[in-house]
Amino acid sequence: MTEEDDQVLVNVKRRVGKTPLVRARNLEKELGIQNIYLKLEGNNPSGERSDRLAYLIIKDALSRGKDTICLGTYGTMGASLAFLSQNFDINLVLYVPDKSTLLRADLLEEAPNIRIIEHGTTYEDTVEKSRAEAEARGWYNANPGLQNNFLDLFAFSYIAREICEYLSDTCPDTVFCQMGNGASVSGLHLGFKQMWMEDKVRRLPHLYGVSTSEGNAIVESFKQRNDEMMELDAEEIASNRTEYNADLINARCYNGQDALNSLYATDGMAMGISDGELLESAERLKALEDIDFKVANSYPLAAFFREADAGNLSDGTHVLVLNDGKVDLDIRVLEKDDLTISFRRFLMKLDDWLIEFSDPLDEIEEAVDNAFNHGYVLGAFYQGMLAGIAIVSRSRFDTFFPRYHLSYIATRQDTKGRGIATELLQQVIDLTRGDLSLHVETDNERAIKLYEKMGLRKKYYRMMYQGEVIT
Repeated sequence: MTEEDDQVLVNVKRRVGKTPLVRARNLEKELGIQNIYLKLEGNNPSGERSDRLAYLIIKDALSRGKDTICLGTYGTMGASLAFLSQNFDINLVLYVPDKSTLLRADLLEEAPNIRIIEHGTTYEDTVEKSRAEAEARGWYNANPGLQNNFLDLFAFSYIAREICEYLSDTCPDTVFCQMGNGASVSGLHLGFKQMWMEDKVRRLPHLYGVSTSEGNAIVESFKQRNDEMMELDAEEIASNRTEYNADLINARCYNGQDALNSLYATDGMAMGISDGELLESAERLKALEDIDFKVANSYPLAAFFREADAGNLSDGTHVLVLNDGKVDLDIRVLEKDDLTISFRRFLMKLDDWLIEFSDPLDEIEEAVDNAFNHGYVLGAFYQGMLAGIAIVSRSRFDTFFPRYHLSYIATRQDTKGRGIATELLQQVIDLTRGDLSLHVETDNERAIKLYEKMGLRKKYYRMMYQGEVIT
């Protein structure tokens, strides 16, 4: 792997993951359940959760000196590889059952480095063929199974870490995620277990692996309470394939045993959802929340509605991982390494956006350094471009003063009126659990109205000494 590849990988890594965790307040009101969050994986570069694994596969292939990646797919994983691989000198050979039913065909057919080959009638047929071809030709085998288990689990373990970090190192009570081969469930379990072993969380959430009711080996194994994975008849269940469940019908589930163990270990559940239930649930959420997602990726939502309507869920914290769920406004907690510009330019951008409410640059730098090291730096990305910044410093007190202080909040001038400052402030309140203070100029009536609308109240005047200092 060349130094150029290393730098490109760093740039790609900055764009993958750290997806938004959005509180579904309208859904909470509808169901009468508090603290429902949507983990929106559609804010990954190609618009899918599978970008996380695709990035690691490309990184591993390059480190092994492989210039061709081979995979059997219905399209989702292949599309993520296709999108990210455009940054590298690498080829893809994808085996599919039927080109005419290929998922995300637009990304696959436009890429010049991809060869798509039809083979067999089932997903299992494509996996076996692509494995054999990869071994015979010395290509990188990107198929699920024993060889790639570590990458599969590691890729999705980051989702668990991001959830816990956003919730201030606490674990949700339940996590619902979509399940095909089972890598997502077992990866989430690994991530939460690592956080528990590091004493960052006290318990593990109940995991719900959600798939089609028309032929998924994990769902059927769980339904029969089997300790070991069963195998379904691939030819028999292939006829159940629809435009919605194509990526989830799976006779063998190559990561299935790990997923089944994870569901049992967390007192969770594997749930099968019909197309009718899927469609109804998707329409239900679209009427409540301003989230963009495809029906085919709303299985966790359907399972959550079923459990909530049955009275099986109570107040707590619940997370639904939506594979392609997306919002135009993506608010993220940033680390210094996430900055695509120099630290100095970042400070100057903040200074510029603050306009007349700015401070000397050395004071801004002190607050931002404190926030990066002890508090939070939030970036609001509107349609992929940085449009707002919030700097949340950590005070030295736990009870005498609020633990956190909103040092600065600013938005880009050409995005005024889009509610970005309001969403930023709401995220700050959620992150700090309301243990927050801020300063505002007494004549800044617009800001005062926003802060009062968000629940902040004037408690006392902060008076700054402006007199002469005698030395």
